[in-house]
Amino acid sequence: MRRPLATAAALAAALAAAAAPARAEELIRVQVRAQPEEIQELRLEDYVAGVVAGEMPGSFPPEALKAQAVAARSYALTRKVEAQAANRRWDIASGVIAQVFAAGRASPQARAAVDATHGEVLVQGMEPVEAYFHAACGGRTEAGMPALGRDLPYLASVECGRCDRAPRVRWSLEVGAAELGRLAGLGGAATAARVVARSASGRAEKVEVAGRGRRVTLAATDLRQRLGWARLPSLAFDVREVRRGFAFDGRGQGHGAGLCQWGAAGMAREGKDYREILRHYYPGTDVLRMY
Repeated sequence: MRRPLATAAALAAALAAAAAPARAEELIRVQVRAQPEEIQELRLEDYVAGVVAGEMPGSFPPEALKAQAVAARSYALTRKVEAQAANRRWDIASGVIAQVFAAGRASPQARAAVDATHGEVLVQGMEPVEAYFHAACGGRTEAGMPALGRDLPYLASVECGRCDRAPRVRWSLEVGAAELGRLAGLGGAATAARVVARSASGRAEKVEVAGRGRRVTLAATDLRQRLGWARLPSLAFDVREVRRGFAFDGRGQGHGAGLCQWGAAGMAREGKDYREILRHYYPGTDVLRMY
């Protein structure tokens, strides 16, 4: 997920294309399957509706769904610019590493959110932003650099405190000593593990694992990837020894940067509209209708 920033010239070209009246300028190429490769070309608004349906429950408040629609549209445009610069056959992938796209399954609620925000993009200056999002931050979002390797001013760590109703917002994972030692490359069972460095938001940045007379320090992001993104839901965790290995006790779901989806629902229930929600989670940005 560490991508180069698109150039200002490429972004300007994309904005001009989006503003053009031709229907073809509103299309996006989605890689819906990698092996064998399948690419679908569809209207950007139809794609965004599929993302809203794939990423948020239809039971969420309308203003939260609108915020998700604008974030998804913005992220898709930045990926389209990147694809053009790389001369790639497709603009954006599907799935959790990009945006979950529910092809052909846009709910009425998702479609209403897209229609209400038609053509609206989150920008800083005149450039669409990389509007990353996640399920639940667990209290405070993470900055872009420690979460994604993206040092972007609008991916700042902000207070949330509205995602306590999220499923498994508090969680615990037990990992056997042999498995942890193997994942750390120790050649034997782990005998100790601890977080040795944390980000400003309190999330783990480095984890030290010991065993067989050796100590290995892993980036927490690497450890999460080795264990599995879904299995270790976030980097907001502590580690303790248990009978058969180690327990990771944590909070939140996802990388933690940008929009907290359950937090957005909480803000909407407080009466905040989608523009207020987006400004909170992406400081210094504005919503602009581009087509």
